[in-house]
Amino acid sequence: MNPVESVLWYVIPLGVAMALSVLPILAAVLILLAPDPVPLGVAYLAGWAAGVLVLVTLFAAGARIIPAVSTGPMPPWAHVAEAVLGVLLVCYAAWALLHPRARPTETPSWTRALQSLSPRRAVLFGLVMNVRPKNLTLAVAAGIAIGSASIDTLSSAVSAVIFTAVGVSTVAGLVVAYLLGDKRVRPVLETLSVWLQSHTALVLHLSVLLIGGLLIWLGLSQVLAV
Repeated sequence: MNPVESVLWYVIPLGVAMALSVLPILAAVLILLAPDPVPLGVAYLAGWAAGVLVLVTLFAAGARIIPAVSTGPMPPWAHVAEAVLGVLLVCYAAWALLHPRARPTETPSWTRALQSLSPRRAVLFGLVMNVRPKNLTLAVAAGIAIGSASIDTLSSAVSAVIFTAVGVSTVAGLVVAYLLGDKRVRPVLETLSVWLQSHTALVLHLSVLLIGGLLIWLGLSQVLAV
């Protein structure tokens, strides 16, 4: 496996984990149910994608500053960092799942503000949605994998774009589906909206648990193989 393939083997699963993040999906559903869904949906998608790309690029650039201590596709410290991030996420998710009172039962207050967004605010909202612990953790892990790898700048840029494309694929899919057939898609979105708002906390913490387990596996599988 060449260095580029090795990096993609890491960042694509991380992108899938980001794509399954419940809050960006819920926000996209609610925005598409707003009075002016098309411009708002496209604006939100643009902000969400731009935020993901900027974050992973910044973390990748930071990882490239650290001197390499091995000639492999990724240095050992990168695998250890991924495993540590995974342990932190698993501990948090396990604590939240074992303490139901720690999980909010009401719909997040920000969902009520989505009905009155303007396109400009939708872009800003998409950017702000990236500043969440789980999203930052995934961006850090992907950035470390890309920036610490023995690949050139072009390959790093392509890897960051691929991670971003995979990470925003669910939100992009919802927006495209609405553009292609709003009348047929709207009832599905309404049903999905009700279900997500009723199970937001549970789905959120389960996804954090799975993401943490993924990071632990990605990190330790390489650390133990050295």
